[in-house]
Amino acid sequence: MGAETLEVLKRRKQHRLASGVVQRNALWAAGTGFVPIPVLDSAATVAVQLKMLAELSDVYGVAFNKSSGKSVIAALTACITSGVLGRALLGTGIFSNIAKVMPVVGSTLSIVTMPGFNAAFTYALGRVFQQHYAAGGTMADFDAQKAEADFRRKFKEGLKFDQDEKTA
Repeated sequence: MGAETLEVLKRRKQHRLASGVVQRNALWAAGTGFVPIPVLDSAATVAVQLKMLAELSDVYGVAFNKSSGKSVIAALTACITSGVLGRALLGTGIFSNIAKVMPVVGSTLSIVTMPGFNAAFTYALGRVFQQHYAAGGTMADFDAQKAEADFRRKFKEGLKFDQDEKTA
């Protein structure tokens, strides 16, 4: 086998491993949406997302920095909630955390909205980083503003992914 063939096989293996990491962590993130305690659910979701970024970094041999990971998650949260808030407040993590404080109705709304939002967000985050790392990027050179449009597309894909998982 030539060097080119080995490189293609390496990239395919990385893609396969990274896709598994993203799908597995998106499902874990959906599970965090069922945590009934407002701040604890968000902390659990961010922990899953940081774990996913660390795993993706390992797959691509890229150095992982936890504080940079938190910054990226915060930046992408701001990007997605700014667009989502205007169209569907009920689907955002912000509303669900506020709603959890309201007895019965709030918890019900949260359980309906948070798993899908968490899964879609985590899926989008993972896919964007999978592409970034595959293109030779690092955690240090990730630009959330440049990735925003792709992140929004991946978020919509993630909402479909979550629906597909529920029906499977």
